[in-house]
Amino acid sequence: MKKEKRFLPWMICFVLLAAGFCLGYPTKASAAVKCFTVGTANVQVYSNTGLSKKYGTIYPSDEITVKAVTDRYCKVTYPIARGTKTGYISTNQILTKTIGSSYTSRAKITTYRRANGNQSYGYIAKGDSVKVLGASGSYTQIKYPVSGGYKYAFIRTADLNTYILPGVINTGGISNGTYQLVSAVNNRFVMDVNGASLADGGNVQLYENNGSNAQKFQITRQSDGYYTISSVNSGKVLDCAGAGRINGTNIQQYTSNATAAQRWKITSVGNGYYTLTCKCNGLVADVSGGIGANWTNIHMYAANGTAAQKWKLVSTTASYTSNSSTTGQRMAEYQLSQVGIGDYRGNNNVKYNSWYYGRTISGSGYPWCMAFQSYCANQLGVLGKAVPKTASCAVAVNWYKNRGQFQYSRYYGGSYTPKAGDLVFYYSKGSFCHVGLVTAPPVNGYLQTVEGNVECSDGSYKVVKFTRNSKRTINNSYVYGYGTPAY
Repeated sequence: MKKEKRFLPWMICFVLLAAGFCLGYPTKASAAVKCFTVGTANVQVYSNTGLSKKYGTIYPSDEITVKAVTDRYCKVTYPIARGTKTGYISTNQILTKTIGSSYTSRAKITTYRRANGNQSYGYIAKGDSVKVLGASGSYTQIKYPVSGGYKYAFIRTADLNTYILPGVINTGGISNGTYQLVSAVNNRFVMDVNGASLADGGNVQLYENNGSNAQKFQITRQSDGYYTISSVNSGKVLDCAGAGRINGTNIQQYTSNATAAQRWKITSVGNGYYTLTCKCNGLVADVSGGIGANWTNIHMYAANGTAAQKWKLVSTTASYTSNSSTTGQRMAEYQLSQVGIGDYRGNNNVKYNSWYYGRTISGSGYPWCMAFQSYCANQLGVLGKAVPKTASCAVAVNWYKNRGQFQYSRYYGGSYTPKAGDLVFYYSKGSFCHVGLVTAPPVNGYLQTVEGNVECSDGSYKVVKFTRNSKRTINNSYVYGYGTPAY
């Protein structure tokens, strides 16, 4: 009985101490938690929980031990010249959030001191229980077990999505198919491959909807729950350049290689819009600067909920026609991508003339309708084979006639029906005056064309698409005939 009395006061103290923590004292870490401050500036330490009495300084290179955590302050031990010191700092100096959900890691993952990937801090082992806290840019803060305790650290959000969070669930309900990706910034503009490029590295941009295959994408669900998004025009897939992990990483088209840089999570965000998140970095497809204009770049950026990151997926079909060659159709697609480019009030200073003449042109006497055709053929690698290098419509007509590749229009006795990729030559007042490219077979007798050097209402000459124009009908005397390239 005496022995029991000796220990009774100690037992009472223990019970009271335990009760104190239940009544609102700071939460103790279950074991030592090591970490660094989230920022790279010096952090003020205080001697009291009110954070009013300065006590010391934690430097960016100091590893600290967290003793207790509240929403407002944390009790920490930090190194000094001779040993360690304990004090209080603001919670937001070390934590993005104080609570989170736990998951089991499915792989070994590198961790970092801060949300920048500059200094590794160890790794999460496969099978570790990981508590996910808050995001910071393209990184996410976590708490994970190490020998003798835990660490607070950061991992790439892409690794979080791939190896820690439960398997990807597509919340968009997107079916495999062909779509246009319409920007929420301005519904007149869609995702577009610059210049209808067929090459690896072709840039992805915003452009006014012109219905071309350079603005249509085949979306296909993969076994991991992500999607590939491939250009109908080139067959290449949307790709994060260099598998970059920072804001501003460019989006391009590239030959499919089954990497995470070419996998996309499609997530509904309401009102018929979706975000496109790349598997390799956790960033989303974003219209640079939120600017709804031709040639605005599309790149990767941390999710921020703005219209620049929202896309409407509009089901469509590829515009290839049964009587057009693949290269002829691609020629049409490329030229449609140039619609709107022009000179200033007829000064003829356009890239097509600069390419043709090898110098900058500025002045009259250099119409560029045929130079435009030659330039586009050169871009697709068919100059001299399908289209001659000339700025003269008359020279081009004779070039096709000499090769047996010219067909007269109906007004001039022919019966030929033009197809995508054919050149149409116009005749007025005894001379060949203009040329365009056929983008599709005629519709109700109207030629479907794209033409350079067309005078517009603002006094400039531009690349223009025609679908219904009284001068451009298959029976009109203005239409002389067609060059039919051997693509």
